[in-house]
Amino acid sequence: MSDYVFLGPSLDAAEAVDLLPGAIVRPPIRHGDLLGLDPGPGDRVLIVDGFFMLRAPVRHREILHYLDRGVVVAGSSSMGALRAAELWRYGMRGAGTVFELYRDGVVTDDDEVAVVHATAEEDHRQMSEPLVNLRVALDRAVHAGAVSAGEASRLLEIGRALPFRARGRRALGRAAQAQLTGDSFERFAAWDAAYPTDVKAEDARLLLRLAAAGDPGLRPRDAADTPIENVNTYIMEAWAARAHGRTAGGAPVSDADTVAAIMVLHPEFPARHAERVLAALVGAKPDADPQVVRQRAVALAQERGLLPVDDPAAIYDSPLLTASDRDRSPADAALRVLIRMFGPVDCGPLAIRSLPTALRTPEVIEAARSFAGSAMRLNDRLPHPDPHRPHLRMTFRDEIVDRLLCRLWGCRPQEFPAAVRDHGFGHPDRLRALVEPLTAGLKVCGPPAFPGAAPLPQLVAA
Repeated sequence: MSDYVFLGPSLDAAEAVDLLPGAIVRPPIRHGDLLGLDPGPGDRVLIVDGFFMLRAPVRHREILHYLDRGVVVAGSSSMGALRAAELWRYGMRGAGTVFELYRDGVVTDDDEVAVVHATAEEDHRQMSEPLVNLRVALDRAVHAGAVSAGEASRLLEIGRALPFRARGRRALGRAAQAQLTGDSFERFAAWDAAYPTDVKAEDARLLLRLAAAGDPGLRPRDAADTPIENVNTYIMEAWAARAHGRTAGGAPVSDADTVAAIMVLHPEFPARHAERVLAALVGAKPDADPQVVRQRAVALAQERGLLPVDDPAAIYDSPLLTASDRDRSPADAALRVLIRMFGPVDCGPLAIRSLPTALRTPEVIEAARSFAGSAMRLNDRLPHPDPHRPHLRMTFRDEIVDRLLCRLWGCRPQEFPAAVRDHGFGHPDRLRALVEPLTAGLKVCGPPAFPGAAPLPQLVAA
């Protein structure tokens, strides 16, 4: 059993490991992180902190996907408390005061747990204070008799009016001095200094202690929870393809990156893809005779009026055909139209299963993944023209990418849109976005050598 803890500003990672020995501590969770882990039944995912705003937050569907697979997913403190309060009916477990406040509807605004924090290199050091800490501190001060309920309510409203990036005790003090006439803030500040409150840290410790003790409340979803339906959609598969993968050539390479490299660079992909598209159109089995499939596809084209019996040459007027396609017979031209019309797969998930069976072998996948990783690693050596955004490298213009692909595929520029469809893509823009990170590797090293396949043309500077 593995315990994964997504943690950031709420609690120090070293303390988390002390509380839950053996825990694998990860940075604050964001969209795709769960799918990249791929936990299984018996594993536990404990979510404390998570990104939002500048990075996509963890989606509810990602959590439901693993709840449905028997993974324990529990949350507290911050993003974990939010998601647990939203999904507890479906089997996500929650712990702590913040979770209860959201679950019971006492708190409804997400910004009550939002904070500004430093980067991972600075251990996500907290640079503002969450409103929920102030809320709980004021409630405790009321029970201690330091301030009245009315005074606490007024101080909370003053804190709420501050932007979440600017929230803190000093900012609250300045705002209170400007808006209040009494000494309620001074009395609260004195009590707060003697009894400091960090409810997010308290809740994080509680969750980790419960996990360490094997608390039965942290259990997989069961029959008492609301059934989960329709979670494993093509959207989920697309997210998983982008998130799942492994390091190759010194860089992380997703399944989607690997599939794209095969679609673009494997010499046999267009032919294998065409066979698969035609087989799907006529409802043939995967092992059907390709010649029989082609004959049935031609008959289908005639039935649907795509290949008129009385004037078969009319097919050449199709905008999906190029000038060189006029050398094909009308029947072959009709098949090419069918493939280009129904063949694009990039509108769905670029998952391993979307590849033709013959190109789904471990050897082909490894060759593509290794090349993609090396190409992406090479990108680190490209110029970084913006000193204020050093993570942004120089990118290759669309015309550079298009010209390189034309040379690889042996097509003329006017045939490029048709060649894009022959490689399973519906629009050049999607193809360019996927190929651009590979461009430096193609220009410097040339295309990869796939096992048993004829090599693509070697390239010089394009």
